[in-house]
Amino acid sequence: MKSRHRPGARHPIPTAAYRLTATWPGRGRATRFESSDRARFRRVARDLAAAGALVVREEHLGHGVWRLLDPLDGPALLRAQREAELLARQRREEQRAVELAAVEALMVQPPIPRDGGRPRVRTVARRRGIR
Repeated sequence: MKSRHRPGARHPIPTAAYRLTATWPGRGRATRFESSDRARFRRVARDLAAAGALVVREEHLGHGVWRLLDPLDGPALLRAQREAELLARQRREEQRAVELAAVEALMVQPPIPRDGGRPRVRTVARRRGIR
């Protein structure tokens, strides 16, 4: 692609700045992905890790040198997610049991009349109290 302002100037050739290799346990072939877009690279890495892959991420430093970034362990992430969901479900069940116990304790108590069983209020009929 040429520049409009300087006829001889060219933009540098785009090179992949990031690459990843994803492997799944029990499968022989690995998946490779290269991109110069960091956001897309991270999204693809997260998606592959969520699918259960072990993702090795690398960043290009120039002249054929790659720096290893933090690997993403998909199976470990899935285990942690399942454990967190199980723990949240247990907490919800415990909270529900506590709420039900509180309601049951409230329902067991006999009702206590406000006036102690002796009515003090008289119904008025024809301007006279009921006798």
